[in-house]
Amino acid sequence: MPPAFDISFCIPTYNFGQYIGETLDSIICQADDRVQIVIVDGGSTDDTASVVAERSRVFPNIKFIQRQQRSGVDRDILESVAQAEGEYCWLFSSDDVLAPGAVKYLRAQMSGEWNVLLADHALCDLQMRRVAKRRIFPLETTTTFDWSIPAERLRYLETARGDSTAFFSFISAVVVRRANWAAAGPQTEFVGSCWIIAAQIFAMARQRLVVRYCPDELVDVRSGNDSFLSLGMVNRLGLSIDGFRKVAEFYFGSDSVEARHVSRILKTEHPLLPLIGRRLRIEDTGERRRFEALMRRQFDDGSLADTVQRQFGLAPLWVL
Repeated sequence: MPPAFDISFCIPTYNFGQYIGETLDSIICQADDRVQIVIVDGGSTDDTASVVAERSRVFPNIKFIQRQQRSGVDRDILESVAQAEGEYCWLFSSDDVLAPGAVKYLRAQMSGEWNVLLADHALCDLQMRRVAKRRIFPLETTTTFDWSIPAERLRYLETARGDSTAFFSFISAVVVRRANWAAAGPQTEFVGSCWIIAAQIFAMARQRLVVRYCPDELVDVRSGNDSFLSLGMVNRLGLSIDGFRKVAEFYFGSDSVEARHVSRILKTEHPLLPLIGRRLRIEDTGERRRFEALMRRQFDDGSLADTVQRQFGLAPLWVL
């Protein structure tokens, strides 16, 4: 029996009541009875529940799971997919906005054999004024990569540019086929890492991963609203520089070509000079030591370029 829905929007949220209404409106205005919205509220203390209830009166295909205490974004993402009933799950942030025509666009892609779709998106400011386009790959046409074919996997890795979005780090850019996600099983080792989506998709690669890249902008992304910054600047950088590397190394091995390309992308995302600037601004000795450990981790692949960057970046402060 076919699924009741073809698309389930899977939305984890926590205290985003001021934004989630706009997110839901952007989906509902394109939705029909084949679209489902699943929201997992990880213990919000704001008006999220009332905002969702208001939209549910307009669009009944909203499933709202409200936790009574803080559960963490990774658990909420896993639960949102577990509760979904659609053939495809569009993982979506509760402060982003779906671009006009995106549902129709996704349906036009459903005839392919892919099980993960990555889409470009527009970067906006906090007030959703467009700033730039985020390009995941320097490709002009829709392209499919079958990771079970070594040459296609390598092309994918070598073509990835910009930041770690190509490795499934950004929630609203990712659509997954629910059956393949479920077949991989919940990757509970990485609950608490903030990278559960990447972990799930890397686990899918152990069976078969086929990624379709779409250069069209399907999402407007609200920038300047990184909830992970509440952890502090050093801990936030640690999530990327150390935490994301650990995910790649776990699934592919520390010396794998996949791990090397993840490292390459992270160096593009967090280059040397901005890191030096941050180091100079840290006053607390303990914080600085943790930050310097991250800089060693960032530039530790053994190449001459990494050695030079590490030595320069960790030079005595009076030299810098």
